[in-house]
Amino acid sequence: MKKACCALLFALSLTLLTGCSSPDALQLDLSQGFGSQLKLLHLNASTQERRRRIQDFHALLENAQPLEKDLSLFAYYPDYRLELLRDGERVTVVMDVNGEFVDFHYLDEDVIYRSALSAKDLKKLIHQYS
Repeated sequence: MKKACCALLFALSLTLLTGCSSPDALQLDLSQGFGSQLKLLHLNASTQERRRRIQDFHALLENAQPLEKDLSLFAYYPDYRLELLRDGERVTVVMDVNGEFVDFHYLDEDVIYRSALSAKDLKKLIHQYS
């Protein structure tokens, strides 16, 4: 009887754990400035609200338009460094709040992009309480 209860409990725990997703499969790190300066945010997808917030940061990158500017014209001291981890793939961008606009570039590219998200919306996204 004791073995049957242990086996049933083990099977039940396996069933519950298979429904869990790894919260570390989706992560976000936001630092002020280019280098490893002041870390402003570190999020993983442990809750639905945090998952949605990380996806909003992904949308910032996905809905961007390339600019016809040389990388040498990018801000000398950018405002933020954003690192996103999704499904084992890490993406790092350097962002500069440029008036009403948010400009950024991927570290492994020489193209500057302008986000569809405004600077005001970015600040709201950064300063949400979780």
